[in-house]
Amino acid sequence: MLAMWRLAFPLFSFMAAPVSAPPSEPLPTGTFTNEEQVYFDAEVGGTPPPWIGVRIEVAETGLVWKTIDRLGTVLASTPVQAGQTEWMIGTCALTTRTDADGAMEFVPGSGECTGVTLPVRLDRTALTLRLADGRETRLLRARPFTCWMSVRRDRPKSDGSDDWLFQPGMATHDQGGRLRLGGGDSGAPEAIIRIRNVVWPPPSRNRSSIVLYVFTPDDMNRAVAYGWADPGAVRVGINQRWMQASCTLDGAE
Repeated sequence: MLAMWRLAFPLFSFMAAPVSAPPSEPLPTGTFTNEEQVYFDAEVGGTPPPWIGVRIEVAETGLVWKTIDRLGTVLASTPVQAGQTEWMIGTCALTTRTDADGAMEFVPGSGECTGVTLPVRLDRTALTLRLADGRETRLLRARPFTCWMSVRRDRPKSDGSDDWLFQPGMATHDQGGRLRLGGGDSGAPEAIIRIRNVVWPPPSRNRSSIVLYVFTPDDMNRAVAYGWADPGAVRVGINQRWMQASCTLDGAE
């Protein structure tokens, strides 16, 4: 089981604090990514770590640890036996304890725990991981958003008006979650959106924001457009004529 973790995780450096209040979901569960670390490492000319996404969910038999990509696709899934003072992940037993702030701390105990990525600390804002090479990385807890997207089809309707490909109810999150629509035989060009909860580190004077980016598949590193809103906003949208999207914080309405 633990071998899957080794494939999914790497690296550590600067990490900004989240701008908004953390989600109210139970402490051990949630979606976490190091999107901000990856971005800001590159901004200062460093070597950014590979992108890491983790989703911890409740299953019938306990918890399940899922590694995910930017689109939320599950890459690997590992069951977690979570007791009062111990987590069993694969063959590794981790002793757990709660610190003064209510965070869970993990200490390798019995079993095969060497040479693999393991959790170090989990609280309502972040998950800290120790990687197989001894370094650490901090993954910020994401907030879930539900979006709709629309992309104009290549051909108009029979009456000459624009024809739109539309998809509601698309689930993502604000720590670099991505959604895509169009392409293939849909009759519409492919559009990809990404949401970030951006906190600029000093000495930058840029204000913290919720940012919605638009990409095309030929260049996933440079957005063709983006819009932003106050970090306390519950909805952010964009209209580029050829595509539109709107994302709303889950539970806000």
